[in-house]
Amino acid sequence: MEWAGRLRRFYTDHLQEVILPYWMERADSAHGGFFTCYDVTGMHLVSTDKYVWSQGRCTWLYARLADGAVPGLDETIRRRCAELAAQGAAFLQEKCILPSGRAAFLLAADGTPKEPWPGSGPAVSGFADCFAAMGLAAWGALAQNDAALDRAFALFEGAAKLAQEGTFPTAPDVLPTGWQAHAVPMILVNTGLELAAALKTAGRTDQAQRAQSVARWGTEQITRRFLQPGGVIAECIDAGGRVPDTLYGRHLNPGHTFECVWFLLDAAGKLGLPELASTAERVCLNLDRLAWDDDCGGFFYYIDRQGGPPQGPAFAPEQALAGAAVRDWAHKLWWPQVEALCANLWCFKRTGELEYRQWFERCHTYTFSTFPNPNRAVGEWLQLRDRQGRPLEGPVGGRLPVKDPYHIPRGLMVLIRTLGQMEQQ
Repeated sequence: MEWAGRLRRFYTDHLQEVILPYWMERADSAHGGFFTCYDVTGMHLVSTDKYVWSQGRCTWLYARLADGAVPGLDETIRRRCAELAAQGAAFLQEKCILPSGRAAFLLAADGTPKEPWPGSGPAVSGFADCFAAMGLAAWGALAQNDAALDRAFALFEGAAKLAQEGTFPTAPDVLPTGWQAHAVPMILVNTGLELAAALKTAGRTDQAQRAQSVARWGTEQITRRFLQPGGVIAECIDAGGRVPDTLYGRHLNPGHTFECVWFLLDAAGKLGLPELASTAERVCLNLDRLAWDDDCGGFFYYIDRQGGPPQGPAFAPEQALAGAAVRDWAHKLWWPQVEALCANLWCFKRTGELEYRQWFERCHTYTFSTFPNPNRAVGEWLQLRDRQGRPLEGPVGGRLPVKDPYHIPRGLMVLIRTLGQMEQQ
């Protein structure tokens, strides 16, 4: 398919020429790990703090690139990625894992754990455990390092236990008491599948099956508890399993949902769940129609579950989260657009339905005319835009001051792989 080949080459060139040259210079040669706290322009380091989920993400990315995830990757880049993956894995094992076996959330530049807020303790996010597990698993598979695989599996088992007990900590977004986040089973689906693949490579069949069983549990949680009539995946449910009829309870995060779509499609194929694929495809098309900005292009950051800006009453425990959703709902971020590209291309590949290709092409045109940094000497993307696509300064949504190499290069890897499969069909 000539269309698929042209796009595959475009994404491969963009990864090698625009994204990776920027990030491969951001390793900390003094203390290990990676610097990821840059301003929106990518020119200024705003903090030398190290968020552990970024350290895990970076390690995973470089290990996967070194291991051949992108066919035809420049050999010099691939060798450098192997070096960076080794550096990241060493930092994760030596600095990021606490005596409790949990991952810290935040470290100083030298690897000293820090409390994100007074009295919180250093282990405040199960997401940090999952991303550290993914990084160590990918490195363990690449280097045939049993210690890294052991640590990855232990971290994953701990995170799965917290999720199944309902005590998975969700910093940086701390939900009202009793609420559950769709992001928790979603990350376990992705982490479980990544871990299973790494464990299979090492011949650890029983552990791989355990990781797959957790991923299957995650898909069941999403479809039974968070999937709503009409093809909407709620971001939150309350202690009674209902979607709260409040502003933050009603809100949708399109980027999360698109990301979940292709996680579910991946799970459907690897776990033999064809009905799950049909569900994910329905969710994708519904969200395309609900979350696209017809006036200015691009997918909104937040929307109400019926479309448009978030609405409804915000009660006291959700005030901070609801305020950010109202303030930032119409902003355009880099990562929801990338996840939408992955979801729609995957759906088009599976079904051949033209509407998915049309949404994919619409999003591709918007994304690559809006986000890549016009300053080619710097490279990477300007990650935050207003509704009209103009650059914005400041932290995204008032959240972490993090700009790390994850959604863009991972998305490009998914797109390159998917398009390569389409060329062969």
